[in-house]
Amino acid sequence: METNSPAPAPKRRLEPLCDKISLPVIRAVVDDFYNRIQVHPTLAEPFSIVQDWNLHKDRLVHYWWTVSGGLPYKDYRYALGDKHAPVGVTNPLVDDWLALFHETMLDHMDADLAKRWHGMAAGIGESLRLMFAPRES
Repeated sequence: METNSPAPAPKRRLEPLCDKISLPVIRAVVDDFYNRIQVHPTLAEPFSIVQDWNLHKDRLVHYWWTVSGGLPYKDYRYALGDKHAPVGVTNPLVDDWLALFHETMLDHMDADLAKRWHGMAAGIGESLRLMFAPRES
């Protein structure tokens, strides 16, 4: 006896954000963002510890590619706390970093993708805030 039950719905596979943004766009955003940081009124000084901007940008492109779902193409371990401790992270610096990053994203992609990427960056910003928050005794 034949039943008229509906066919099972196809399984939905979520496309990683990196595939929607693309590696060339991630590269363009990271390059532009760190160029802007070098002349930013509050961010230039803390980031002046960067010795090799090309290497820094290259690592950050890979970082954003992998955290947005891309397969690693470099063998590099990220140590968020260790890398940011010498900068002297403060809440106002995180706010400025997030604002400049979002502004840069909007110059390279549509607002929806920028919002999604910025959401990831905001999560990282919160991690930095917690890591470097003044400890009360």
